[in-house]
Amino acid sequence: MNPLISIVTVCYNSIGEIEDTILSVIDQTYPNVEYIIIDGGSTDGTVNIIKKYVDKIAYWISEPDNGIYDAMNKGIKVAKGEWINFMNSGDRFIASNVLEKIFSSELEGGITFLYSDYYITNFWNRRECVHASREKGIILHQSVIYKKILHERFGNYLVTPNYIVSDYLFFLLIPKSEMNKVDVNISISNQAGVSSGDWCGFQKIVVDYCLNEISIEKTIGKLIVGYLKNIVKKIVRKIIKK
Repeated sequence: MNPLISIVTVCYNSIGEIEDTILSVIDQTYPNVEYIIIDGGSTDGTVNIIKKYVDKIAYWISEPDNGIYDAMNKGIKVAKGEWINFMNSGDRFIASNVLEKIFSSELEGGITFLYSDYYITNFWNRRECVHASREKGIILHQSVIYKKILHERFGNYLVTPNYIVSDYLFFLLIPKSEMNKVDVNISISNQAGVSSGDWCGFQKIVVDYCLNEISIEKTIGKLIVGYLKNIVKKIVRKIIKK
């Protein structure tokens, strides 16, 4: 009735954020959680914070890696849970009973992938709800819980320099019939993450086109809109700094 859920946190030199993430995981009221932390060899004191909660952590390691997706793949390798979620440093569960609410009732047969709307803290330090949609390609890995067995079917995350949408590419490989959007918002995170970089959006558009998610006309239109949005972002950032 309570399948084991592996929660994986990937971090590197994140002393200012890691503790909030850890607390949001170990405070979950769901009774069957395996917590894993994969640290990239931090030198700023992050490891000392991890050690504070070692009795709540099933597995942790601190060693150099080849980037975020390499670290996530390490977490997948050691995870023993039927379900897996990546709540990386700087991300948090929106409430302590998130997992309990989602798994309090039996899931529909054949469902292997759960996702939800999510919250971000925007540039003005305000909480903003983002409405997730598989059809629109709006899915955030923090607010995704899926069966680990999917990696046996579709492989692990692609690890290559300067490529930051491996999770999105993996999600698109999963049949829509196996996906279910839950009505419990899972996570909140800071907007200023790695995937918020200007070039990340362009990678996502290219992936959509390569997997026939959008037409060439929409691809060109989205690239133009993305370029204009990035110009506006840069102007706003300069204004905020001043």
